[in-house]
Amino acid sequence: MVSDQPTDERRTDDMSIALPAPAPPESREPVPAASPVAAVREILLRRGLDPSKAALTEDRPDSTEDYQRQVYRQAWVNSLALSGHAEYARYTLDSLDEAQFPQHLREYVGQLSAARRHNREQAKLDPEDRRILRPNILNLIAAGGVGAGKTVAAAAAGAFAVECGLMARFVSHSMYLSWLQPDNAPAGLTKVQVRERYERCDLLIVDDLCNEMDQYATNHVRTNTSDLITSRINSGRATLFTTNLNFDQVAEVLGERLASRVGNRATVLKMMGDDRRKPQRW
Repeated sequence: MVSDQPTDERRTDDMSIALPAPAPPESREPVPAASPVAAVREILLRRGLDPSKAALTEDRPDSTEDYQRQVYRQAWVNSLALSGHAEYARYTLDSLDEAQFPQHLREYVGQLSAARRHNREQAKLDPEDRRILRPNILNLIAAGGVGAGKTVAAAAAGAFAVECGLMARFVSHSMYLSWLQPDNAPAGLTKVQVRERYERCDLLIVDDLCNEMDQYATNHVRTNTSDLITSRINSGRATLFTTNLNFDQVAEVLGERLASRVGNRATVLKMMGDDRRKPQRW
């Protein structure tokens, strides 16, 4: 049988040997250039960062620390918007009155920031030489009636935390729990990604703890709230809670043990006064 393939004639001594030419390599399908870019964009969006709003290279600050702060600002604003509180991004500690404890909030965030900077430096050392610092006050509870200014004060503290180099996020308690329901996570996130987003930030603000959950002590509420709080306490990450309820009312929803964990290493700021929203009455 005669082969149709071209031959490669090689000579060894006095003999000619005809060998088939090597087959050409199989072609590979080209990978679209946009695919990896789209993948990176998807990852950033899931982390609350919108690449379309990023500064151009020439507009970025020279300092890595300043650039990181810009990223943190965007993540903070995104978390407010995702929780339906976009308008709260304008509040600062300077805009608060004394009844909202601006100085206490400033000191609280300040000690968190100092501990974070210290621990970042310690992370550069060998494990046996590290001295990890944990803040004396890990959790803060802003308690008071409706319209007392708790959420405004918490949002101002979050904005200040970002300026101090901390990653801060905001979420309402009920909304966080709803996002953990099947197929209910926002912005294309998975349930696991929702957990990671709020478990790993330096300062988490949980607004309206147990609000409208009286006598609603379901396994979903207790388990997922416990997982969030326990993860943050065990990793030394701070949480600022706002609530209209007292300890006993929170314990009715979360249970005595979990309510005690919320109050562990915590300071309570009781915000009193009339409803600042000044609603029309009839």
